[in-house]
Amino acid sequence: RLSDYSYLITYEQPMSYHAEAFQKALVNLEYVNVDGNLKVIQFTSSLAGAGKSTFVSNIAHLMGKKGKKVVIVDLDLRKPKLNRVFKVANEKGITDYLAGKVTYDNLVKYNEKFNMHYIVAGEKTTAVVNILEAKKLKELIAKLRETFDYVLLDSPPVLAVSDALYIARLADGVIFVVAQNEAKKEIINEAVSTLKQNKVNI
Repeated sequence: RLSDYSYLITYEQPMSYHAEAFQKALVNLEYVNVDGNLKVIQFTSSLAGAGKSTFVSNIAHLMGKKGKKVVIVDLDLRKPKLNRVFKVANEKGITDYLAGKVTYDNLVKYNEKFNMHYIVAGEKTTAVVNILEAKKLKELIAKLRETFDYVLLDSPPVLAVSDALYIARLADGVIFVVAQNEAKKEIINEAVSTLKQNKVNI
């Protein structure tokens, strides 16, 4: 996990130990998704700082290298980071689209360097839960599902706010990211328990 979100280890050092770890994670995902039932996948963690934005970006890059058409959607509307990965302004994003300020064609952007599409969070709002429950967001995810092989949702941590549970309703499954040597077992267990109580497919 690095403070420079635009540094993707799978791109910069594809033969490194850390890049290999991401490769293994992707192989595991492909194994559990052998029937292709997981197209919309949410990425979350117990608390902030686990490196989920870095994780999802590297996984998306590896998927793109294997010929998959991938889009990452930044649904961490309170603390968006996806714009930092691609070094772009956090504008013309999800919140702007739902407010009718931007069209679908201007919403979905493509990064040639990393070979993936992405959607930033957009203008900050205090009505986060309203946005996550909006019919227009559900329709957007449905459209992305038809267009892309994988739709990856970068979401807030489970224990910080309730947002992750609303986002889970949009996803086929959740990948729970844990920071090595940093996360406390009881906190991880609490977050996983919260997801299971809400019948989330982890």
